[in-house]
Amino acid sequence: MSTTATPNAWKPGLDLPYTVSFGPDAMLAITLRAAWLKPDRSGRPTLLPSAVRALDRLRAVFTTQKKITPGFILSLREALGLNQSDFARKLRVSKMTVSRWECGRMYPRPPVVRAILTLQAAARIQGVKIDGDKPARKPSTSVHTPSPERSLKSRHSQPRASQQAAERTSV
Repeated sequence: MSTTATPNAWKPGLDLPYTVSFGPDAMLAITLRAAWLKPDRSGRPTLLPSAVRALDRLRAVFTTQKKITPGFILSLREALGLNQSDFARKLRVSKMTVSRWECGRMYPRPPVVRAILTLQAAARIQGVKIDGDKPARKPSTSVHTPSPERSLKSRHSQPRASQQAAERTSV
């Protein structure tokens, strides 16, 4: 798998046209954002971590895997926009199992490898939005914060004597 760029035409602050080859029969032309690049000492573009993550995610979706690696699992999960819990749910394993795969402490069994490759194939067909800046995260729903209206409503619904006692203890 080779990667070529056109660095001679690039200047800081500009996006960079970039071509990624996925073997003899497949090639993908993309544009790397200017924010993902910085010039090296000679002025040629250097890929920042966000650009590398974006390219890793593209490779995870579009390359054929002979062996499932921890990096492939992580990059595919992020390319799919899933956190570990959602990825685990799709594969019918625990979140901890996905974490162990991504750290290289465990490897998926053959039926799960087939399920991972099925997710990869579906992503190729449906398409994915690759963003090197944002890791796949789902907002936490475990902490409940009451809305201000609800707090005010519950405070005003208290009997007058208990409301005054609450105000005295809070001051």
